[in-house]
Amino acid sequence: MSKDITIKLSKEMEEFLTEKSQEIELPLEETIEQLINEQINSKVMFEEGFYYDKLKNCLFDKNGKAIQFTKLQHGLFNLLLQNKSEIIDFETIHKEVWKNKKMSIFTMRNIVKRIRDLTYYGIIVNHSNKGYSLGKTF
Repeated sequence: MSKDITIKLSKEMEEFLTEKSQEIELPLEETIEQLINEQINSKVMFEEGFYYDKLKNCLFDKNGKAIQFTKLQHGLFNLLLQNKSEIIDFETIHKEVWKNKKMSIFTMRNIVKRIRDLTYYGIIVNHSNKGYSLGKTF
């Protein structure tokens, strides 16, 4: 479904859009469409009202409060998010999140537990002897 819309732009908005249009070398209409699509597709919805905003690179609870992750928690969550339909094995997590630095399976489990404590249990799914995946998203 497509619908034509007329919008009255302020001078500042018009200047911004014109500059953006020239920067990405697209006509003004396509630039506006691209910016709107980026906004619409910037959120990944989770159960219990949690959502991840790709533009802000942050997970929020149902009240819009940002979840404060440590560097390792953030790294693990982002790795799972980037591969949301896949099981990420322990070796890949070690390589990508810990950058091959020393890590035990207990440390990894503790990071997962802490993420679940900050959010909800089902946000990360354990696949016995295989790895982890992200819980259900919408």
